[in-house]
Amino acid sequence: MPTESPSPPETGARAGGLRWQSLSVRLVVAFMSLAGLALAVALVATTQAVEEAAEEKIRGDLARTLKNFQQLSQATQDRIRYVADAHARDRTFLDVALTVNSDDSAAGLDDGDAEFEGIQSAHDVIISADTEVFGGGDKPEQRTRAWAFFNVRKRLVFSRGDDEQVGSTVDGVPLLDRALHGEFASELWSPDYLRSLPFTFVPKKCTENNKEECIREDDLLLVHAHLATTSGGENSLERPARRPIGVVLTGRWVKELLLKPSPEQGTSGAEFQSDGARFALRVGSALTTSDDVSAEVRAKLAESDFTATEPRRVTTSDGLYLVREAVFQDVKSEADIGRVFVMRNLDAEIKPIIDRFLAGLWPKAVGVVVLAFVLAVLLARRLSAPLVQLEAAARQVRLGSLDVEVPVQGTDEVGRLTGAFNEMVAGLRQRDQIHGLFKRYLNPQVVDELIRNPEKAAPGGERRELTVLFSDLVGFTSMSEEMSPEALVEVLNGYFERATEVLGQHGATLDKFIGDAIMCFWNAPLPQEDHAARACLTALRLVAVVDMLAPELEARGIGRLHCRIGINTGPGVVGNIGSRAAQDYTVIGDTVNLASRLEGAAKVYGTRILVSEETVVAARGTVLTRELDLLRVKGRQLPVRVYELVDVAGATPPAHLSRFAKGLALYRARRFVEAREAFLSSPEDPPSRIFAARCETLSAQPPPEDWDGVFSLETK
Repeated sequence: MPTESPSPPETGARAGGLRWQSLSVRLVVAFMSLAGLALAVALVATTQAVEEAAEEKIRGDLARTLKNFQQLSQATQDRIRYVADAHARDRTFLDVALTVNSDDSAAGLDDGDAEFEGIQSAHDVIISADTEVFGGGDKPEQRTRAWAFFNVRKRLVFSRGDDEQVGSTVDGVPLLDRALHGEFASELWSPDYLRSLPFTFVPKKCTENNKEECIREDDLLLVHAHLATTSGGENSLERPARRPIGVVLTGRWVKELLLKPSPEQGTSGAEFQSDGARFALRVGSALTTSDDVSAEVRAKLAESDFTATEPRRVTTSDGLYLVREAVFQDVKSEADIGRVFVMRNLDAEIKPIIDRFLAGLWPKAVGVVVLAFVLAVLLARRLSAPLVQLEAAARQVRLGSLDVEVPVQGTDEVGRLTGAFNEMVAGLRQRDQIHGLFKRYLNPQVVDELIRNPEKAAPGGERRELTVLFSDLVGFTSMSEEMSPEALVEVLNGYFERATEVLGQHGATLDKFIGDAIMCFWNAPLPQEDHAARACLTALRLVAVVDMLAPELEARGIGRLHCRIGINTGPGVVGNIGSRAAQDYTVIGDTVNLASRLEGAAKVYGTRILVSEETVVAARGTVLTRELDLLRVKGRQLPVRVYELVDVAGATPPAHLSRFAKGLALYRARRFVEAREAFLSSPEDPPSRIFAARCETLSAQPPPEDWDGVFSLETK
């Protein structure tokens, strides 16, 4: 008994179910991937927006902080100038200062000794005094860290840095020179510059007793120079005008004065707000900073060439800093005396904001992912259902059923896919019908073209350059009288079988069989650039086929068969010609008519293959030909130059070809007697014999003067 096997529908349903599951999973994965990607992009974009907003706020804070710092600096310099000016007007200080200027003739201080004695006397007074004028005070923060006094000759009267220095002349200090010219000047002095001074302004060595006054390696000294003058007024007639009596230098460390602002410093009209910024002040390569600036940042600020236009980013091991800078100016002369930097750590300030933002966002993101998963599952099921139907229908089509039609649900992509599937099945049914109708009558290439383009099965055609061939058997009529119809059909079928094989090998489109004749063409429906060469080679092979049949026919007692062929190249209309009920894929036009006329004209010249000049030119030297005549066929006014197709290119030309060419030239030159002799030299050549007879006639009856050498063929 035969074993039972599962029916195809059950197997298909089971496979379809598995595929449905696979498709659903892939759709869910795709949807979730898209949702995850969208969520990730949203997170990145939102985080970036938060970072940009925070950074923009920090930029604004830095600009405001820098402005407050500059206001503080201006107020501080104004306060120091005011205090220095008040001290310089103190009576005790004026008395001391007047004793040290040798240009006061009334005081008897014109000579150097007297001047030194005055300086020494004033020096002793300053050392012994303990007043605020000479840097004293009850509290350490009230004491001036550094100060010195010079007379108008730039001789040192007193320096707090070394209270034993007295009397030396100081040169090479531009700040002192500027003050002697009447300017209230300020400068930032670095530790290296303090060491290079020709006098001790700040103790160079630090001890237990001078920790607050000695040179600080990590700080800058803000130094002010003030010109001290005598009391009096320029516009008073009672009192003499003021005149300079010396210069006072005062200095305060920047960290104490500006980088650690105290409430007292804000009383000058500048309310200092740091907003958590860190500070740095630079002169040359020397730098001082607030205490919370790391050594790595200090090194970058000291080495970098910053500009004051836009904030810069400085990357360090403890984070990314945003740094803004400005010019540190002398409030009186507005001269640049250094650069001021304000900075904030972006990473340290923005990261907590981002952490808080993400902490609140993650629960919402998880909820979005869960909702997206549920929607993805529902959508995947809805999309896969019609696809399962399409799969089942495709299996039926694969098994040969072309009556399948899937219901179209909706107008979306799946609905359009279903409609396209139904159209495809309808097209397959139509192609099956076309193939069944035409496969026995047309070349397989034509059938394939009609299947690819069913619209070409409708009546109509297109214009193309074609090569058309007509072939006819010579002697077939007499042979049909000698043979029975059955034997005749057998012989004819054998010839057509071999002939169509040759046509197929050379890509010909078989148009029709006309009795014992064959009509075929090239370059349609498929394009063929070498269509003329293919036609010529086909003609030579058809002649060979007839020659091969001759011994078989002779063995049956039938006369020898020959064939005549005409070939022409030119434009024609090719397509399905006829009605919807009856039509042929064929070619029509003057090109076809001339090819048929040339097949008949071959008999006149005693040749087998006659081709037009257009075909010879289009064949591009692939065959050996000889020019025969200028021929005017029936139905055409213009003559055509015709050639005999002799052999393939490269073959040895027969000797009579050159003699015929010589005779043809004499014939067209109206030298008929000489031409006849040339033609008679090739008695084995049929065209030569025909032209010799024509020359004999023309010699007896010369043509008119306007004779053009054209031979008119009035019959086929």
